[in-house]
Amino acid sequence: MAAESWVECSFFVPICRDRNLSDGGPHPAEMWIRLDEELFFLFSGRTLAPDLYRGFYRDPDTGERVDDESRRYIVALPESELPGLRDLLSRACEWFRQKCIYLSVAGRVEFVRGDEG
Repeated sequence: MAAESWVECSFFVPICRDRNLSDGGPHPAEMWIRLDEELFFLFSGRTLAPDLYRGFYRDPDTGERVDDESRRYIVALPESELPGLRDLLSRACEWFRQKCIYLSVAGRVEFVRGDEG
């Protein structure tokens, strides 16, 4: 029986709450700790890129430009565990008050939305 194929996944979490969903303020340390604990529990590890990533996008609801800074997380996991990562990121949208989280799976990009998004 062949070993299951693993994929590298990365995702971005903006350092501030979405100003259209919330107040646009920075996340408390407890939110970052919660995400780390979930990543460890579900996937046994993660890598956090050393710097913030600056970006911008067009808000799909307002059409306005949104500039942000994000933390980049990298997680390696078996392909069969991708639904678990998507579920975690959907919940993280709620915790971090984001409409969606940018996820790249082996170079293929998707936007994971929260239940409210």
